[in-house]
Amino acid sequence: MSALTNVPYFSHPETVLSYARMVGKVGLWRSELLLGERYIPKEARILELGCGAGRIAFGLWQQGWKNITATDFSRPMIEMAHEINKARKTGIIFSVADATQLPFADAEFDAVIFGFNGLMMIPSLASRKKVLREMWRVLCLGGVALFTGHERDTARNAAHWLQESERWEQGKHDPELEIFGDYNHHTPEGKMYIHASQKSETAALVLCCGFEILLSEMRSSIAVENAAVHEFSDDTRFWLIRKNGNSF
Repeated sequence: MSALTNVPYFSHPETVLSYARMVGKVGLWRSELLLGERYIPKEARILELGCGAGRIAFGLWQQGWKNITATDFSRPMIEMAHEINKARKTGIIFSVADATQLPFADAEFDAVIFGFNGLMMIPSLASRKKVLREMWRVLCLGGVALFTGHERDTARNAAHWLQESERWEQGKHDPELEIFGDYNHHTPEGKMYIHASQKSETAALVLCCGFEILLSEMRSSIAVENAAVHEFSDDTRFWLIRKNGNSF
């Protein structure tokens, strides 16, 4: 599958408007704020990947992080972020970028954030590895990365993945999908790909890309979120990883 499979969905006007509304309606999750305050100094050079219309970036800026570069592969999302920034007048740098080929120098950032399950919306395991290796490359030694991902092993998702496992065993799964856990969600705005992982699977992925795991916890165990967050997103697993002296 192409790494650009999700471009039509995330460039659709309705999707872009939905993400723009979330900037004001949802803002920074309490869990995102708590982990940011715990692991990312306010003076840190932050790179956000898959920023959408800027929900996390604007939230971080409001909370005191002032050195933020935010990127997304969807040009309409970045154009919307620029429009919102005209009103908010922040110093956030928004730009279009492919997370598998980042236009930044080695060790340019102290922290990388890939929020709202963005890493797992990168089609193909090989492409997700490229993104993690790019994150490793642009981080300074000791720098941290924070991302989230949907879990297969939750009570809420059990019935769906039981059905999917039966389809895979019978060879009746979506032929576009590469590995078990892949899912194409069909919406009025187009097809949206996402991979639902297992904790052990994601841990093996980040370790093979040279990172040390500092934290792996479900959002519900980190903070109590408000109703707007629960409406916006299911529970999700946070990963906090660090670039150590090893290379991949």
